[in-house]
Amino acid sequence: MIKELFSRSGLSLDRLRRFLEFADAGSISKAASGDGNLQSQISRQIAELEEYFETELTVRRGKTLALSPAGRRLSDLIREQFQDLYDFQLEQSSQSKTFSIGAGASILEWLVIPTIADIRQLLGNVTLQLSSRRSGELVEDVRDGKLDFAVVREDAIPEGLPSEPLVVVKFVLCASRKLLGNKPASSLDDPAFWKKLPFAANAGGGQLDRTFRQAMVDACGSFQPVIECDSLLQIRELVVQGTCAGLLAHIGTNGLAEKGVVLREFAPLKNYGRALALHWNKRQIRRRGEEEDTVKNKLRKVLSRQWKR
Repeated sequence: MIKELFSRSGLSLDRLRRFLEFADAGSISKAASGDGNLQSQISRQIAELEEYFETELTVRRGKTLALSPAGRRLSDLIREQFQDLYDFQLEQSSQSKTFSIGAGASILEWLVIPTIADIRQLLGNVTLQLSSRRSGELVEDVRDGKLDFAVVREDAIPEGLPSEPLVVVKFVLCASRKLLGNKPASSLDDPAFWKKLPFAANAGGGQLDRTFRQAMVDACGSFQPVIECDSLLQIRELVVQGTCAGLLAHIGTNGLAEKGVVLREFAPLKNYGRALALHWNKRQIRRRGEEEDTVKNKLRKVLSRQWKR
């Protein structure tokens, strides 16, 4: 079998590496960082691999090339085998293994990073790589083997893929006592009072943002935040400063009361929750010589210990 694999020219580590770089970058130009000579080389190497495997590895979409189904399959295989070789190199040099975990920026900050020491310990004092992206992108990265684990919205994980529930995130209305002035905390429950407050809100147009804005319009007749942010982390900082009121996930409210922030249930979203789940790549876990059930159960316990589903 091995002899037949190398009985013809066209297969080499360099060709496979360049093809994976193209697959990850999304275009030959990006893979070559704009280097014209390297672009030509990558194009030639892709053609040589197509000739070797006797199949089209790319399809043309407009002016660019994209992976064909066979090309995606090949890129997954290359990534897996290169990861195996890298893990073997680390083992032989007695270096720690590397695991990667992805989540949204606020989830990393509020759920993953506070437990990072325990996560490293349960995985064997490994090196951890953290990645911040949207749930849909993270699920793709787990599928492609670019990530070992991800904490994502439960509804973003396709049916049948591995997942473990962690926590249902609830949302609360927050404002500093400085912003409330001499008003009691209960005034934050009154839609009439909301009209008088400066609000910060996300500007990304995501599901949560649309739901919150619509709830404010329904309650107040109109809604125009004075500051539009990229993340809940920014909203939290503005709340702490006393600059704005804002809606925050309950998992991101630790320590706010001690900073003079009032937290109240936001009645319009009382029944609105976002279920978060742990998602992982089965192949990647097995490849690292770990028991999948042991790892997932321990990691789930660590991540969800502060919050009840």
